[in-house]
Amino acid sequence: MKDRKADFENALTTAIDGDVRFDSISRTAYSVDASIYEIEPVGIVIPRHKEDLCKAVQIAREYGVPIIPRGAATGITGGAIGKGLIIDLSKYLDTITSIDFDAEYAVCQPGVVQDRLNEALSQKGYRLGPDTSTGNRATIGGMIGNNAAGSRSLKYGKMVDHVEGMELLLSNGDLINLSALDESAVMTKEMLPSREGDIYKATSHIKTNLRSEIEKRFPNIPRRTSGYNFDELIKPEALNLSKLIVGSEGTLGIVTEVKLKICRKPMITALCLIHFNDVIQAMEAIPMLLPFSPISLEMLDDKILAAAHMQGKSGKSTPFIKGMPAALFIAEFEASNQEEIDSKIGDFAFFIEQRKIGYALTSVRNPHDMAQIWSIRKGGLGLLLSKRSYSRAIAFIEDISLPPDRLGPFMTKFLDYLRSIGKEAGIYGHVGAGCMHIRPYIDLRSEKELHLMENTMIAVADMLLEFGGSLSGEHGDGYIRSWLNKKMFGDDVYQGFCDIKNAFDPENLFNPGKIVHAPPLLHDLRWKPEAPLTKIPTFLNFDDQGGIELAADLCNGNGLCRKSESLMCPSFQATHDELDTTRARAQALRAVINGKWNIDKFKGPEIGSVMDLCLECKGCKTECPSSVDMAKMKAEYLFQHQEKYGYSLRSRLFGHIGTFYRVAAPFAWLSNWVASTRGAKKLLSWLGIAPERSLPEMARKRFSDWFGRQQQKSASNPDAKAVILFNDTYTEFNQPEIGKAAFKVLDSLGYRIIVPKWACCGKPLISKGILKSARSHAINVIEKLAPFAKLQIPIIGLEPSCLFAIKDDYQSLVPASMQVLASDISRLCVTFDSFIENHIQNGDLDLISTPQNIIVHGHCHQKAAKDMQGALSALNAMPGCTASLIDAGCCGMAGSFGYETEHYAISMKIANLKLLPAIADAKPETLVVANGISCRSQITHASTCRPLHIAEAIAMRLKS
Repeated sequence: MKDRKADFENALTTAIDGDVRFDSISRTAYSVDASIYEIEPVGIVIPRHKEDLCKAVQIAREYGVPIIPRGAATGITGGAIGKGLIIDLSKYLDTITSIDFDAEYAVCQPGVVQDRLNEALSQKGYRLGPDTSTGNRATIGGMIGNNAAGSRSLKYGKMVDHVEGMELLLSNGDLINLSALDESAVMTKEMLPSREGDIYKATSHIKTNLRSEIEKRFPNIPRRTSGYNFDELIKPEALNLSKLIVGSEGTLGIVTEVKLKICRKPMITALCLIHFNDVIQAMEAIPMLLPFSPISLEMLDDKILAAAHMQGKSGKSTPFIKGMPAALFIAEFEASNQEEIDSKIGDFAFFIEQRKIGYALTSVRNPHDMAQIWSIRKGGLGLLLSKRSYSRAIAFIEDISLPPDRLGPFMTKFLDYLRSIGKEAGIYGHVGAGCMHIRPYIDLRSEKELHLMENTMIAVADMLLEFGGSLSGEHGDGYIRSWLNKKMFGDDVYQGFCDIKNAFDPENLFNPGKIVHAPPLLHDLRWKPEAPLTKIPTFLNFDDQGGIELAADLCNGNGLCRKSESLMCPSFQATHDELDTTRARAQALRAVINGKWNIDKFKGPEIGSVMDLCLECKGCKTECPSSVDMAKMKAEYLFQHQEKYGYSLRSRLFGHIGTFYRVAAPFAWLSNWVASTRGAKKLLSWLGIAPERSLPEMARKRFSDWFGRQQQKSASNPDAKAVILFNDTYTEFNQPEIGKAAFKVLDSLGYRIIVPKWACCGKPLISKGILKSARSHAINVIEKLAPFAKLQIPIIGLEPSCLFAIKDDYQSLVPASMQVLASDISRLCVTFDSFIENHIQNGDLDLISTPQNIIVHGHCHQKAAKDMQGALSALNAMPGCTASLIDAGCCGMAGSFGYETEHYAISMKIANLKLLPAIADAKPETLVVANGISCRSQITHASTCRPLHIAEAIAMRLKS
């Protein structure tokens, strides 16, 4: 068996230009999606082109290995995992082949991401109709696989309504084209002596013999994605078998290219929010609201709203949500002009108020506010899963679908049932289309709870049959629901499903176990009652996250770390490789925690291979819906690994950079000269430091020396308020001009400025996993700041990485006896931007008024803390200034990361995603502001720009 597996791997490696992976870490990473299942594949192929894809299928067929097509794997049913060869179509097969705006269609490969297609279409005012909540990473192939719909299906319908044709790869290697055919063309196809002929013959048999059963068993509802789309076969229009492939979950063939109908974007939209004190009351109102033709009608329950409030996604920032409703309806309307939208909103609001529907109604028209509402709606699933417990909102009756006018009576019966079994659930969904997302809280480690889940599914299936509904309205069957398809569709239709599967794929190679021939519900669960939970002793404190075990296990697999915008995850944005996602890193840790790997592997190279490209940006801590803090987990891994295998000289050099600077400071000019020599470059290269880089120069004079000789304006004012200006390592030794600029600004405001004696905060040590030394530094800093903390004096930071080390990292680094003091100090820490914001807005500084465009690049840790508004507000409040934030994530330098030889190329690739192009596109006179020394170093290295710290940008405009 081992030899055969080796032969299979060798055959693929020899034939494929793309990536072939049979290693343990890759198979572990690809063993999960966003479902409750975990199945390790035989191997993974990432085809570089269509020829690769065809060869992979041919070789897998020769060896009798099942094939699982995969996109972003954001599905909740287990549709993208299995015991076979996973073919990842997302990395390379992502070309938009053509767009014809006149004929209103687009042709693309299956790996194209929904939002990227929409970005290309929006140039001419178009969009793809279906808009999934995972659109920033969901691929078109995946959307075809589960017949995706989205929030606006009242207007746009499902994917099946937009697919016009496709090229399909069959399990025997044939490529066939599917499109609309008249009766004569179908008969010609049936005569073909090939797999294609067999498919058309089987289809005609089903049309002829199962029509009445299809009409009886397929519910007449807006949304259904269970089973195969036999309802499409009996429609009066021309037969188009591409409609049958939609929703087939990769069980019939692999789509290599698809032709999609595209739609005009709405000109103007607005939202109405209807607040209800009762969920059933809300459901009963749906039939009264639909005649107003909203393009979407969505619902959030109190659990999601509460979770959004806890994560800062609602509350004071969303004043249009009144109180805490049991159910909130979001009705969206479109129009071609402002007068029309005003009329629609007015008529709707008048009707709501007259009928006394709900307890409050608010309209939302500002694009920013509407985006915020939609972000809460799109994040509904993640918000439910953010609960730090093993009793979680589990997707098993996740997207039941019913006639909208029967939601009320169904939900009455269902909620009664839920109460009878002692369960509660998070509820949200597309109520206008009758599709509900319901996630009861289940502990999958409990045998009793597992059987309760199974019984609940059977009970809900019976209710759905009673009320004319379906088990799935948009996510498909996968492993979680396929076992109930015979119950839901009846013996005859189910046999038809088996017949069509056999016609397309007689070897049962493509994604077996989905839709037909399903295993039982409780197979291959990610969490099992009998599975041991390995406790990992840690140096850092993970108590607030339920231990490192729960911290890693909170990753629900929804793949938000695969998005291409904002902060998380910089390495994936550059490589588009699943192994470079937060999800893959969490899954590797989980392999140890769940006992798949020995605990020693936590310290070994397997974990290191997925941790290596984590830039510790902290984006996942705030952008991941489950707040998976991978930066912290990487620091812990590095510590444990190095404690076992030793610390490299390079890690020690970068970690103890403050100590190095302190020793070299008296000889700064000499140190700078030596560092620039060829011999030094060779030595640094030997240490693993990229020869393309120059290390930051040291200043001739330390900031603290300069500060000690300054006279402050506050000296003559005994009532002057004091502030602490935290003297970080880089201000002290590399760029004291930033400290000088901050001093000038604060001095102009009359503050009494206190600069404690320099002490490295230990952030470089934390990032390199040298945690024992980092703890010593943290204790030292806390002891220095403690006297000022007792006096409640603000602590102003100039270098974001240092400030947020104190605000964030110290909480889990320092001993338990110091955590209260660390928290007190943390609350007093503030960025220079945020501290100065109100002063500039209030006109407290006498500033020069000259026109100046400014673009701002935010430091990762500052963006992760959602602390960029102060910088923008301060800069825009300066007379004549217009400032905007560069739409970029990480700069790619990430402390020492970009200086390391093996990381230089990826560092530059990340910088070239958005940051460097934005700077290149700016006008020459534009000022670039970047507060992080890493960010400034990257920009200086890769462009002709000399970026400034915000303190410098403000100080240079002081009149005095």
